[in-house]
Amino acid sequence: MKGRNYNHDTALHLYQKTENGFLLFYTVSDYLVFFTTICCQARKRKVRLYGIAPMQDHFHIMADADRREKVSDFMRDSTSQYALALNASIHSSGRVFHKAFGSAEKKGGKAIRTCASYLYNNAGEKKLCSRAENYRWTFLAYAKSKHPFSEPLVHKEASKAFRRIIKMVDYYSKAGVPLEYNWLGRWFSELDGVERQQLIDYIIVSYNCIDYEKLFSYYDNSYDTACLAFASNQGSEYDIKEDFVPGSHIPYLEIPKALKKYHGIDNPKSALWLPDDQRANLLCDLVMETHASIRQLKKYLRLTGGE
Repeated sequence: MKGRNYNHDTALHLYQKTENGFLLFYTVSDYLVFFTTICCQARKRKVRLYGIAPMQDHFHIMADADRREKVSDFMRDSTSQYALALNASIHSSGRVFHKAFGSAEKKGGKAIRTCASYLYNNAGEKKLCSRAENYRWTFLAYAKSKHPFSEPLVHKEASKAFRRIIKMVDYYSKAGVPLEYNWLGRWFSELDGVERQQLIDYIIVSYNCIDYEKLFSYYDNSYDTACLAFASNQGSEYDIKEDFVPGSHIPYLEIPKALKKYHGIDNPKSALWLPDDQRANLLCDLVMETHASIRQLKKYLRLTGGE
């Protein structure tokens, strides 16, 4: 990417697919490792983030920097770091992301608003939520609240374990260190359901570096106006090639439920540790147990080969 200076009315829509269309996100920990990695790298590379949209098999980012080299370095380091972490968690060493990332430059308020609508509506178009601010992984609700999806955190009422974990989150976020799977697994195991949800919100708020002020400057400096605009408009990105089918990601939420109900698999990623032949047999069962297509099941189970 060639170097150039950016002005205040320019943004980049960044888009990254996976190798073979395999999934990126299976669990809450996947989203948190990804998000903390993205935010740490953005701060390190001085890249301004206006939006992050992690979808099951790809992700979108709306960003800006004074030079494009910073964006290239940011994407390279973010994807390589997350790929290593994800591979370790599924006992794999294969390529995670497909070639280079895609990018589209947006100039002027209208183009930026269209891009923002596309990014923040992505989960809604996949039927994962009714409005962007109602879905945790658009990170939009965190512009208005520190606990949009959990009960308010009162430190003096938190368990001893939770208070200790909060101190660790504070330490790592201030040091610019992304969270790791083994930490998250250990922390979640020590907390009850209410505190787990509080921890997720606390982590996101602690690491979050999305520039909501700049984003909302295109919407009369109003969170509510932005949310209304996202709900009223469907953005389109013809310069970024994406397989799109409304509701196409719903089966990915159904698969882990079937794994638990019919196969006793509580951690859906443990299914990925099975040999290819056992995953192929599992695919045959899941065809009958879910509404997922064979293609979707192959992407979920990380299988290649003919239909």
